[in-house]
Amino acid sequence: MKSYLSLAWKELKAQKITSTLILLAVILSTIATTAIGQSIGILQSMRVNQASGLNGDRYGTFHQLTEEQAAALSSDPRLYDVGSLINLGNLDLGSSGLTLFLREYCGDALDAYPSVGKIKEGRLPTKEREIALPEDALQYLDFNGSPGDLITLPVKVSLLSDVQPPYEYTADFVLTGILESNYIGYATGTVDAVAGEGTAAALLPWRYFLYSTDFKTKNTDLFQSIVYELAGQLNIPEDHIQYNWVLLDALGISYDEKGSADSAAGFPFMTAACVLVGALILLAAGLVIYNILKVAVTKRIQEYGTLRAIGGERRQLYRLVTSQLLVLCGIGIPSGLLCGVLCAKGILTAATGLLNPDLFLAADTRELNAVIAENSSWQVWPMLASAAVTLLFAVLAAFPAARYASHVSPTVAMRGQKLKIKRHSRKKKRIRSFEAFYARLNLKRGRGRTWVTILSMVMSITVFVALQSFSGLLDTSAAVQQMHLGDYAVTNETVGIPPEAASELKEHEMVGNLSAVKLSVYQQDEEGNLPVRLNFPLQSWESFQIAGIDSSRLASYTPGLSDQDLLELQSGKACLIKNPIAFVYEGKTIESTNLQLNDRITVNGQEMRVAGIADNPVTINNEGFVNGVQVIVSDGAYDTLTGRTHYSELYPELREGADADSFEKQLDEWCLENPGSHWLSYRQSDAQLAESFEQIHLLCWGLILFIGLIGVLNIINTVYTNIHTRVHEIGMQRAIGMSTRSLYQTFLWEGAYYGMIASVFGAVCGYLCTIFIGAAAADHLQWTAVPVLPILEAAAVSVAACLAATAIPLRGIAKMNVVESILTVE
Repeated sequence: MKSYLSLAWKELKAQKITSTLILLAVILSTIATTAIGQSIGILQSMRVNQASGLNGDRYGTFHQLTEEQAAALSSDPRLYDVGSLINLGNLDLGSSGLTLFLREYCGDALDAYPSVGKIKEGRLPTKEREIALPEDALQYLDFNGSPGDLITLPVKVSLLSDVQPPYEYTADFVLTGILESNYIGYATGTVDAVAGEGTAAALLPWRYFLYSTDFKTKNTDLFQSIVYELAGQLNIPEDHIQYNWVLLDALGISYDEKGSADSAAGFPFMTAACVLVGALILLAAGLVIYNILKVAVTKRIQEYGTLRAIGGERRQLYRLVTSQLLVLCGIGIPSGLLCGVLCAKGILTAATGLLNPDLFLAADTRELNAVIAENSSWQVWPMLASAAVTLLFAVLAAFPAARYASHVSPTVAMRGQKLKIKRHSRKKKRIRSFEAFYARLNLKRGRGRTWVTILSMVMSITVFVALQSFSGLLDTSAAVQQMHLGDYAVTNETVGIPPEAASELKEHEMVGNLSAVKLSVYQQDEEGNLPVRLNFPLQSWESFQIAGIDSSRLASYTPGLSDQDLLELQSGKACLIKNPIAFVYEGKTIESTNLQLNDRITVNGQEMRVAGIADNPVTINNEGFVNGVQVIVSDGAYDTLTGRTHYSELYPELREGADADSFEKQLDEWCLENPGSHWLSYRQSDAQLAESFEQIHLLCWGLILFIGLIGVLNIINTVYTNIHTRVHEIGMQRAIGMSTRSLYQTFLWEGAYYGMIASVFGAVCGYLCTIFIGAAAADHLQWTAVPVLPILEAAAVSVAACLAATAIPLRGIAKMNVVESILTVE
């Protein structure tokens, strides 16, 4: 055997169909792994753009800096994209529950907030006392003017952890522009206005003329240590440091204030999911290659026996089979790499043209395409990794066939395999469909081939189901949407909302769910007395609050509560505590009350155990937390402790398909019947957040469908191989009298059985992948909802692909002459 390559090439040309099928499997698997590798970078850039648009293109912000401190940050070589703004103060927008913040952006600092500075009419301010206001803010201010008109605003400004009352002033501004409404801030109850440079110097006293400086760190691995070093050098208190958690989580940058709930947002989970999907695709392709090679080697076992008889060694047969595969990989892998890069870029570029780029918080389609072009360039290492992994899986798939060829005895191989027939005793029963019965016998007759075929199909179905389970990991807006309850917030800060009115709203035909909050805030008088009786002291500056929330929210407010804790919370024997926010004043840490888990407290004679420490306070009307101790109890326990039954805020959630405009008109009438009540809609903010993800979702679906198509082609490849390698058998069946119709039905039944069995196993494996991907996202294992629709879609497509893959080649084989079919070598 002087040249393995020449002999391998001759065998490949002699078995053209088998070679073509293996080549197709190699190309498809290479395309899939390459497309996944290229798409990870593109989708990550899209996700980062979304996060930047939601909460600013910044890693962090230092608040209340002097001019010298802000200048020191600007000149620090470890930072870039440093920009500063000055808070001019804020004002309440009527009874909407929204707060309008006036900010002066220095230099190009506004560029970091693409959602804030979008002009709808007029221009951005450039001089002192010029201002641009959002359209929705002007509506709440009852201002009917246009750009160029004067507008008078009553503003109040205060410092973080301020012990003095807010400084209030009234100023006239020239309205230079109307900004597009940005509903994203509704989740936190904020709306932003832009003032011209020099306004702060003209209006603010020196005590409030302070900077908030945004920054990014060049070294993301050292982000937290750099932040602490800068804070130490510039003497910046910890509570003056703000982390842009939306962007940091999207980039996977570690920071100390990251909570456990934020772990799901990291893009490494998307990468891990892509690796899982890529492994499944390679396994499916490997099974196809193994199936084809095993059949090809079995058919040529006499030739390999002859080679052994004339002196061929086992290792030479290994090399022969491996050489055949390497020749095909040498052709298929480069072709797959090229197609994979073009397909990934083509799918994602095409998807960007289907939607308005404003939905993705981008300036135009050109900007989106630029991001795609930047991240879909020919990246050498991902392509080399794709080629290496595909080649490794292909060689591993070929190993069993090569081993089988090398271990066959020369005499046995030249004599031909003996067919061992084992008859099993069967109960006699009526055969209702001979074709279906015969198809089942065929499946049992070649169990190895049957299960390899089914496994290949199972992998493809699993890939399709698993791909859809992690698309939500791309959405950086999901955590922002969770910052509010319901579609609306209905508030009454004065007399509260009577239980009867709340019941009326809950029973409304358009309301599907209603959450509720009761809140009482007690301040100490000059002598330090409170209108409630407590068995523990408070600091002189601390307030005391009692909050009552509904049962469903109470169970999820503090994670890790036991069933016993929940029972005691419901009965009023236990409570949750939100401790005061610690702060530093003039370099000294102010002492505060700090209750611990399992402490016993008494409020108005009612003893309760502290069952949990809450991270977030209960607030209403989007107002900030009045610093102090907050006791969170059940709805009923609140009534007992306070003697009040009225609700402070309700959160109605509409049923699917409800007419929002009609409901809002009825809600206006409801508020008139309950004086002091007003409402704020979150539907527009949720819609804007959902739209910001829509582009990414579409891009991800393009990738899902593309890889799903590869899975379908692999199914067709596998089933086609099974049919084509049985040409001799089909000829024999026709020779003994089987009709073409029965032949069709028999093999169609086989295809249907393949599809149905694979669908069942694929659904189970896909669901398990969904559970593990969800566990990676949530940092703990939990049962998730069964993805019924993806499973049904994958099952339907798989069965249809099996039937098509059976019918198409069978039609050509059935037209062959019976004698030719029996004598056909391949």
